Amino acid sequence: MDEPDLTGATVYEAADKPTLGGGRWYVLPDDTTYYQPFDGTPRPALVAASTLRNMPTWTEVPNQ
Repeated sequence: MDEPDLTGATVYEAADKPTLGGGRWYVLPDDTTYYQPFDGTPRPALVAASTLRNMPTWTEVPNQ
């Protein structure tokens, strides 16, 4: 499977312990979401874009 193009994605991490959150969640402009473990390949996320945006469990971080 090819890696998704995450260009233009908004990036989220676990708000309580970003470095221990296990990775990052990406929301693309079309609201498609991907999860990427810190040491792995991005894969479709089970968390909806609206959940990542609206719940304090996740916080937006700069896309680096």
